[in-house]
Amino acid sequence: MSVLRGLSIVATSLFVLACSPSEQPRNKVTYQCGALPLTTELNGETLTLRFGAENAQTLDLKATRSASGARYTHLENGAEFWSKGNEAQFSSDAFSLPLCVVEGTLPQQFNARGNEPFWLLAINGEQATLRQPGSEANFAITRADAQQLHPLLIDIRLDNGWLLTLEQQVCYDTMSGQSFPYHAELRTNDEILRGCAGDPDRLIAGASWQLMDAPSTLDQPPSLTFHSDQRVSGFAGCNYVNGRYEITGEGLRFAPLAVTKRMCSPPAMAFEDAFLRDLQQVTNVKVFSDNTLQLQLTNGDYLQLQQVPLKLW
Repeated sequence: MSVLRGLSIVATSLFVLACSPSEQPRNKVTYQCGALPLTTELNGETLTLRFGAENAQTLDLKATRSASGARYTHLENGAEFWSKGNEAQFSSDAFSLPLCVVEGTLPQQFNARGNEPFWLLAINGEQATLRQPGSEANFAITRADAQQLHPLLIDIRLDNGWLLTLEQQVCYDTMSGQSFPYHAELRTNDEILRGCAGDPDRLIAGASWQLMDAPSTLDQPPSLTFHSDQRVSGFAGCNYVNGRYEITGEGLRFAPLAVTKRMCSPPAMAFEDAFLRDLQQVTNVKVFSDNTLQLQLTNGDYLQLQQVPLKLW
């Protein structure tokens, strides 16, 4: 299925892939909300949301009047789901998800980049800007097609004939080691530029990650949940934590975290103290295709975490 259906979709400003994959019935759509898959199923005026792939929580929302797009609400949880084109937003009193994008599509704003030589292709709607040392050029996107393979392949054609190909597979920056959602290849008239694409934050945000190999002395393993606004919350082994994190071109860092003051057994307290010290030494995150990640420390060690079902309420 052509993702943009040629130029006809481009004219609607729904950049890449504004139609859902052909195998999905029209009343059932799967989104990717950062690292969290979300499935919506419409039955009359009721929209059922399923958060995650396994052991997922569900929530029923009712259709509500909207000046633009489709809006559904659940008053008891203060929840709202709003969709337009291939993008959607979910928020509730307890949690807001990152931008949700229909599975097999791209967000309206999207970057691809590479090193040696440096290049950055910034896409906004049906426009693209290529930045290289000493130069900047603007292009129009004339076509975008997706091959519904595993991994997904997306071809984006520029009006000068150049072709950007994206492969939906974790890509590691050749200089910083930063993790990105896509491999990227830009074919010009003279050369092939390779690099990574997408927003690194979408690989971790909107999901909960639990520490692997935690000692049995703990009542439950430590975990971290990365929120849509670069806020982090979690459990450190005895107490709950809350604070902020930042992803830059150089890696990931945590700001000082607020910690509750509960007392636990001496082994649990000792482990928690070490875990919190390690979080302040994090310099980068490396994400893997098996739903695990490593928080890399300044001393070369790392914390290994795995994605677990997100608890929204």
